[in-house]
Amino acid sequence: MTEREHPSNTKEADVERSAEDIRQDIAKEKENISQTVEQIGERINEKLDWRGYVKDSPYWALGAAAGLGYLASRMFLTRTTPMERIMRPIAEEVRDSLGGLLAGAAGSGLIKMTLMGIATKAAASWIKSATSTAVASDGAVTRPQTGRGSAVSPRVDTENII
Repeated sequence: MTEREHPSNTKEADVERSAEDIRQDIAKEKENISQTVEQIGERINEKLDWRGYVKDSPYWALGAAAGLGYLASRMFLTRTTPMERIMRPIAEEVRDSLGGLLAGAAGSGLIKMTLMGIATKAAASWIKSATSTAVASDGAVTRPQTGRGSAVSPRVDTENII
């Protein structure tokens, strides 16, 4: 920016400088500030323009895109829990063993698939409840769950019946 010559701080210097001079100085400074802001805006646009970076170094851009894609895919990857890893082979085994039993009993494929699904779901929920009881009691002797969806009936105390 250009240096301005300031007159000394006397009353005569203040009078010498007219309002028109002050307006001209303000207009010049306003124009200088506008040009500076435009230059800064252009520099920012140049730095943020990704097309220029890709054009200058396409292999780096390809590597960066592949790396970002890999990281994004790892973020959305679902992992199986230990319970799911245990339950999957058990469910397949139950499905395979019930498939042979139900082959002769059910004539239609839809009925067979429905019965296999119900049996598999019941077996999986029973095993899940039994293992959750074992985990909750810290390895103590486990008792099977009774109630809805269970193959074990609840115990009835016959001695205290009046």
